[in-house]
Amino acid sequence: MPRSISMFQHPDDVMREEQELYQRQTGLPSIMDVDQQHELRVPYFTSTDDPDGLPRITQETMVDVLNHRYNSHFDHVKVIDCRFEYEYSGGHIESAVNFNDKQQLANELFNTAQPSSTLLIFHCEYSVHRAPRTAKFIRGHDRAVNAASYPNLTYPDVYILDGGYSKFYASYLSKCFPQSYVEMNDQRHEQSCERGMARVKGQGRQKLFRSHTYAFGQNNDLEVGDSPTAQRRIRMVAQSQKLFRNQTFAFGQLGHDEMGDSPTAQRRVRIRMGDRSQTFYGVGADVTESIGQSFARRMALY
Repeated sequence: MPRSISMFQHPDDVMREEQELYQRQTGLPSIMDVDQQHELRVPYFTSTDDPDGLPRITQETMVDVLNHRYNSHFDHVKVIDCRFEYEYSGGHIESAVNFNDKQQLANELFNTAQPSSTLLIFHCEYSVHRAPRTAKFIRGHDRAVNAASYPNLTYPDVYILDGGYSKFYASYLSKCFPQSYVEMNDQRHEQSCERGMARVKGQGRQKLFRSHTYAFGQNNDLEVGDSPTAQRRIRMVAQSQKLFRNQTFAFGQLGHDEMGDSPTAQRRVRIRMGDRSQTFYGVGADVTESIGQSFARRMALY
């Protein structure tokens, strides 16, 4: 049974772990590798805590964007609120849209028609974990989509609102709707917070186990194709699964008619494998399944 996040981990600790995991997995060059031929059209700065991160904008610049000061530079402005649904419903920046699933956001941005020049601004509660993590995922996806035309990007103008909704709300209440603020750790939404955190953790682990999903019956053609060793692992796993299907009768799944002739059949079954004989003691079907899955997982790691 999965443990309750609230019992063992503070949400901020989970976010920090996922941020570190994401950075270890990507192995990408600096996220600030924006096309050198493209000049960013919104005033920005870089964080001293993350000098290689995406550019950030101040609260004042955010207000200028909302007041249409930069409309001449962009066909569309998209403010992306990466907080959980209950946080967004409790108060958000005017015109902001809520996306806390990075893959869903990627589908929205890259699989549907978008204006040719779009300004993307990300934020979460403090713009420390969720917003930077989502923005970096979108930039990485953008790089992959445009790999053949590097260094071009579909969305070269990507920024993070420094201080997040928390700081913006404190300074520009009139630009928020409704004019309220619900924290992520609000006790009234404890269960929703746990579900949201579990979803964030699941997204962080998905890439790590992408090439292993075949062994767990979740194969996807695109995912398998991404791994240079996937086909070899698939053959090994398939062979191991076939081996266990052929031998399951030795683990307590033999029919009564086949076992009735031997007084000790209920306890053990001897099977012949080539020139050697092996003895297996009868165990339950649930143990059989567990052993088979464990073996398949080990095979998938080679």
